[in-house]
Amino acid sequence: MIYSNQYEIPCLHRIHAGKPTGVHKVHHSIGMSIGLVSLISRLEKLNSTAVSKMEADRSILVTFDDGWIDPMLLFDFFRSATKLQPVLFLTHGQISGHSGLLPLARLYEWCDSQSLDINSIKNLGISRSEMKLLPEKHQHSILDKMGIPPSNTSRQVLSVGKIEFLQDNGWLIGSHAHDHRDLRKSDMNQLELGLKEALESLKKIGGVPWLAWPEGRCSKKICELASKIGFEKQFSLNIESGNIDFPGLLHREIWSE
Repeated sequence: MIYSNQYEIPCLHRIHAGKPTGVHKVHHSIGMSIGLVSLISRLEKLNSTAVSKMEADRSILVTFDDGWIDPMLLFDFFRSATKLQPVLFLTHGQISGHSGLLPLARLYEWCDSQSLDINSIKNLGISRSEMKLLPEKHQHSILDKMGIPPSNTSRQVLSVGKIEFLQDNGWLIGSHAHDHRDLRKSDMNQLELGLKEALESLKKIGGVPWLAWPEGRCSKKICELASKIGFEKQFSLNIESGNIDFPGLLHREIWSE
């Protein structure tokens, strides 16, 4: 299949139906959640444009990061939007069966349970920007020390069964790397080992050799490494790495409202 790169590639995280409530309010406040009605309207326009230009079926990519269960809301929609190809980018842990919350999502859920504004976390001695620079395990250990409840499983995260269901119905599965952090300053030897492990786990479930860099951040140096390992397509976020020019690297846009 040849996938068109002539269209904006959406990057989606959370989806809320109606007015955002609960933890969705937190995600919405930081531009990481979009209303279902608004999203479907934008996707319908994207599909209609592809129809008018006689693009091949399933050639227009629509991507989802972080393994949220929210894309299930679009299952019926994608069956009729025949030009669009949904892609789930899952972490190595999620592909291996872990369905707990990622560290920052765990923090957001706790803030919601405590009725705390996300901007108030700086008063707790932590910041979102600093957390993103730390290894995932280190992020979790910080939250543990703060007494924030662990998240071994969450109904907000896709289970293995639901991942298999979507894959059986034509959704593609790509990698969101082995460690959900900014990987640009990683030790290159450790990064190589981690990406190899992520690619192997992806192959075991029949995924496509595509990599969405965590936080949308990459550099030419780590793109070269991922390409050497065997990732055929790589995805960033335009706002984070849009100035990087590398063969097979596609820049996406976060869709929110």
